Amino acid sequence: MESTGVLVLGMHRSGTSAAARVLTTLGLSASRPDDAVRGPWNPKGHYESQAMMHLDNRLLAEMGCTWWSPPPSGMAYGDRVARITVSARQARQVFRRAYPRKRWVWKDPRACLLLPFWRRVLGHRTPAVIVLRNPLEVAASLERRNAMAPAFSVALWARYHRLLLEHTRGMPALVTRFDDLIADPARWAETSAAFLTGVGLPPPHAVPGALEDSVDTSLRHSRHGRGDLEREAPQALALFDAWEALVGTWVALDPPDLGGEPTAVQIELDTMGPDNDPGWRPPPWATPGGADAGTPAADVRKDGAPWT
Repeated sequence: MESTGVLVLGMHRSGTSAAARVLTTLGLSASRPDDAVRGPWNPKGHYESQAMMHLDNRLLAEMGCTWWSPPPSGMAYGDRVARITVSARQARQVFRRAYPRKRWVWKDPRACLLLPFWRRVLGHRTPAVIVLRNPLEVAASLERRNAMAPAFSVALWARYHRLLLEHTRGMPALVTRFDDLIADPARWAETSAAFLTGVGLPPPHAVPGALEDSVDTSLRHSRHGRGDLEREAPQALALFDAWEALVGTWVALDPPDLGGEPTAVQIELDTMGPDNDPGWRPPPWATPGGADAGTPAADVRKDGAPWT
C-alpha cells in the first residue's frame, strides 16, 4: 500500500490532537465525521477514528497489552507482535473505510506501540510527525484525566518513547516539540507544510481562517522544563534528551541506540497491569449529568465495536 498520508505519533496527552488539527488546516483529511472519537477531554476534538482506535485496542489485546500496559521494548517485543492474528489485508480494509480520502492524517497514540505492524500495512516509508512533550506535563494531564500516579505516567511515557525510538528508524519524520506548536502555531504549520512537500504530499491548500482557531493555549494546564525533569524524574532524562536531539526534519530518521531500558520502568508499569483499567474523570468544564459528564464509550472500550 503506497502511503498518501501522514501519521501523528506521540504519547497520550502530548498535543497530538492539536498537531493533527493543524495538519487538517493544511488540507489533509481526518477520519470520516461519523467515525470521529468525541469526548470532553479534547474540546476541539481528538482527531481520531473510532474504528481505528478499536482496531488498535484489539491488536494490543492480542499482544496481551493495553494502552496503559504497553508491550515490552527490545527483543521481547517481537514475541508479542507475533501473536497478532489480524492480517495486513484486514487492517487495510478498516483503514481505507476510516480514511477514504487521499492526503489523510491519522493520529492515535496507540500506534506508537504498534508501529512495526502499521509500517507493514501502510508502508515502511510512511511519513510521521512526532510530537515531544515533557513527561512531567504528560503525567500532570494523566493524573487529572485518569488519576494515574505521576511516577507511573512517567514510566508509561518512557516506554512509548523508547518503542518509538526503536521502531521509527528510516521513516521520513518531522520531530517537533509541543512547546513550539503552542508558542507559534503559524510557524509550526509552515514547518509542517514544508515537511509534507518534501515527502511528496504538498498541501493542496490552507483552510482560510482555520489555523487561528486550531490551537487553544488556555487548555495547557502545566509547564515544566528540563530542569524540572532533572530534579523530579531523572530516570527519563536520557530518553528525553535523545528525542530533543532529534528535533527537526528527517528524510530517514536515525535514532540513537540507548541500550537496554532501565529495569525501574517495567517495575513501575507492573504496578498496574493490563487488567486494572485506570478509569476516567470528567474534566472540570464538563456539564454535570450532561452528555460530556464522564467518558464516551469510544474512549474506553477495549474490545471495541465490529471493526471488519
